[in-house]
Amino acid sequence: MYRIIFAFFFLSGFSSLVFEVIWARMLMKVFGTTSFAISTLLTAFMAGLALGSIIGGRYAGRIKRPLVVYALLEGSIGAYALVVPLLLGLFPGVYGLVFNEFIDNFYVFSLLRFVAVFLVLFIPTTMMGATLPIVSQWIARRERVFQGSIGLLYGANTLGACLGCLLAGFLLLPALGLSMTNTIFALVNFGLMALVLVSSRALSKQLAETDTTAETREDDTALEAMLGVEKASAPLPRWMLMATLGAFALTGAISMSYQVLWTRAYVIVLGSSTYSFTLVLTGVLIGLAGGSAAISPLVRRMRRPVTWFALTQFGVAASATLSFFVLDRLPQWLFSRMRETITSLGEVYLYNFMLVGVIVLIPSILQGMSFPLVVRAAVHDRERSGVDVGRAYAFNTSGAIIGSFAAGFVLMPLLGLQDAIALVIALNLIVASALAVCELTQDRQRRRVITLAGVGLIAASMFFVAPPIDRARLTAGMFRVYWARELFTPERLARDNPELLFYKDGLTATTSVEKRAGLVTLKANGKPEASDGADMATQVLVGLLPFIVRSGNPAAEIGAERSVMVGFGSGVTAGASLQWPLASLEVVEIEATMVEASRFFDHINNRPLEDPRMRLIESDGRNYLEYTRQRYDVIVSEPSNPWIAGVSALFTVEHFERVSHKLEPHGVFAQWVQLYEMSPKNVQRVFATFMSVFPHVHAFSSMAKGTDLILIGSNDPIALPPEGYQRAWELEVTRAELQRVGIERIHDLYGLMFMSQQEMSAFAQGAELNTDDNGLLEFDAPKDLILYWVGDRYFAEHYFRTGRYGDPRPFLHGWPDDARWTRQWTGELARSQWIGGKPLLAQDILTDAGVPTISDLPPLHEPFDALEEIHLVLHAESLDLAQAMVQTWPLPESAIHARVADTLKSASHAQAMMLVHSEARPAADGYSGELGLFYAYLLTERRYYRDALRQLDRLRTEDDALIVSSLPFLLLDGFNQQKRRRYNESFKSYLAAGRQLID
Repeated sequence: MYRIIFAFFFLSGFSSLVFEVIWARMLMKVFGTTSFAISTLLTAFMAGLALGSIIGGRYAGRIKRPLVVYALLEGSIGAYALVVPLLLGLFPGVYGLVFNEFIDNFYVFSLLRFVAVFLVLFIPTTMMGATLPIVSQWIARRERVFQGSIGLLYGANTLGACLGCLLAGFLLLPALGLSMTNTIFALVNFGLMALVLVSSRALSKQLAETDTTAETREDDTALEAMLGVEKASAPLPRWMLMATLGAFALTGAISMSYQVLWTRAYVIVLGSSTYSFTLVLTGVLIGLAGGSAAISPLVRRMRRPVTWFALTQFGVAASATLSFFVLDRLPQWLFSRMRETITSLGEVYLYNFMLVGVIVLIPSILQGMSFPLVVRAAVHDRERSGVDVGRAYAFNTSGAIIGSFAAGFVLMPLLGLQDAIALVIALNLIVASALAVCELTQDRQRRRVITLAGVGLIAASMFFVAPPIDRARLTAGMFRVYWARELFTPERLARDNPELLFYKDGLTATTSVEKRAGLVTLKANGKPEASDGADMATQVLVGLLPFIVRSGNPAAEIGAERSVMVGFGSGVTAGASLQWPLASLEVVEIEATMVEASRFFDHINNRPLEDPRMRLIESDGRNYLEYTRQRYDVIVSEPSNPWIAGVSALFTVEHFERVSHKLEPHGVFAQWVQLYEMSPKNVQRVFATFMSVFPHVHAFSSMAKGTDLILIGSNDPIALPPEGYQRAWELEVTRAELQRVGIERIHDLYGLMFMSQQEMSAFAQGAELNTDDNGLLEFDAPKDLILYWVGDRYFAEHYFRTGRYGDPRPFLHGWPDDARWTRQWTGELARSQWIGGKPLLAQDILTDAGVPTISDLPPLHEPFDALEEIHLVLHAESLDLAQAMVQTWPLPESAIHARVADTLKSASHAQAMMLVHSEARPAADGYSGELGLFYAYLLTERRYYRDALRQLDRLRTEDDALIVSSLPFLLLDGFNQQKRRRYNESFKSYLAAGRQLID
């Protein structure tokens, strides 16, 4: 029956890991998510475990009823778990004082933060650390050869931690939230306490029946001989014991360093979601548990456990070296599976876990063998077993603390991922070699010398022949299903290799800049964050739009704004904000390498780092906004996507409440929201959460039919009068900044209105709020990343079926009868809706003005006013494209014209394309002349809009006035530009076509 203790210790590991995850998340809400804050949490947690193992070991031998003490410890941990949320509720006020007084003194601030965290965690973690030596002491009293059972005990505890990690990350926290999970597992610990107390009497009775005290120990040798157990060697000499424990401490540092570095590598490969972190930790824990369980039954037969300890460390180094051979291939393997076979969330996560196992599993299994081997080598006296086990565990945990800190704060920033892994492997080889040398001084048997030397040489040779990691392939970002299935093909990947301009492993992320097909892109952990291409409109408008909206309030003063921005990225948004005559701008960026990489965007970002009005703050944006004493006129938040671990904390009720409290009267908050790769359900949650805090909201799109939104929130009414926009437009520098991203006229901003507050409320009705406790976005948004095509249907419905959204008319007081809504202004407003991809609203505005069709206007003459221009565009757009091809062909008597007519009769565009290909071989950029125009038409009918535009561009370069000025050319260009969401270009082509139609 006594083996039930292993089940109890399994549950201990299970609940302890769940508590670690819960408390870390709770503490990060208070202390932030910078690398130093997270390291502080981890260090405090492991320091408590080490302290507990020492204290528990010291007193384990004196405890008469170890199981009762163990039960009380588990119950006390559960009781403390209920107190943790109450304790954390006391910290924000005190921490705010520390933050504001010492934020500029890194060492004092870090020390005070560690003390605060340690005060919260040291009691429960010390109790957790004490359980292993206390239960080990009970095991030692039960078994004659007890070291193997202690190893199994450790393995059971680690296996429980593995299950706790998996269930907490994938099931418990997503389903129950932090508070409920914390409460449930407090009850689990109470239940465990009760089970152990009930079982302890029966277990103690069994122990008494098989007591191994002094009077029965004389039978040990005979029993071991009967069992076939080799006679154990005498206790190690003290110097050898300390060398073994020192090596065990170093392997703790090495093991934790591997874990930190592997995690950083895998978030680049698999994406930075919370599930990636969970999978890596689960893989490590499975390996540790499996290794411990595999070796524990064998250690009782080992006379030289230190030899085996050295061999396992050689094996760890050799297997870790395999990461150099496969790490940069993992994105390609993931890409292949994403494209071909994976169809469900379960399959994706299973395959991701398999990829984790490729690198992590074997080294972790071998590392898991270390504890049972060290226990066999270092623990001999059963009466001191608790002391010795506690000491060994404390050595290992202390090493883990050092390894965690060194890997994250020294090795990664100074050496980078590849060299950091190489250095840890080298240290692993040195430790293994030192152990081997120490062991051979004890026993120089020829077989042992050959074995140790041979294994060491194999491991070292693998290390020296390992290839470098291809950084461009590693940061390809193939974890995005959308990229894998829609944007990239194996042929394109093979052909279109990017040029890596910058790569650096920072404290919180790996930052890279690549140039592909002329486009410069900034990436964090392989995920694009900014570019000098299509992202420009979003980057500029996020920085300027809140100032423009604020200027619509007559009471708001322009030119003296204090502003703060969360996220620096490429620097484009900060540079855009500085094109406004603000007084000061604080930019909070958590990753310093982002700032370094921004120099590759100096050609587009207005060099904000050189502007004296800007102050750069390296910190956690949420944490900074919570504790700073400053208040701001404009707050801008431009984080990455909510599916990234930690980022969703910038989309919670609690964070928005902090932002609201930091706004000055008439202040405006702008929140960038990425609609792409998000389901309607999660978009609704973002909207509902935002509106639950800000009483006045509005949503803008950064471009026509775009998937980047800018949510505007304020504690005061939001006014969008044309006078306010005009105030902004009159600022020359601001106007120039807007014009470079396609805002050609101030009215165009009305075209970017995505949803009013009423529309947002209707859309998000009944949606759950995203809170710090439930973390809905953090756990659900990564699933949208995989099921992207499901969320994409929402945009088709919203944009193309309804056609009426973001209506500006409710904001135009007196519309349409007020005298200020002139003919010119009405035309500009209608044009803005058409440019914004909302032609139905453009038509509604014209109907309101009493001129619904072009026939309602008097005869048109050059120059046309805005009202006439929009009517010409609508008229040209309404034409039947196929009929226009036949009726207005530039050379109506040509053979190509006849072919166009025949194609229309047969309606076989595919057959016509095949005929064109068979008769004439195109140049690299398409066909020329009439054939090129015909081919562009066929591509259009086949919905190859991008290719059609390329063909039209080819014709434009030929400068054939007859072709490029023809009505078919203009209509094709207008139609295809519209399909590609290039509405300004489409408007110009349709306007030119409309002019021809009235001539």
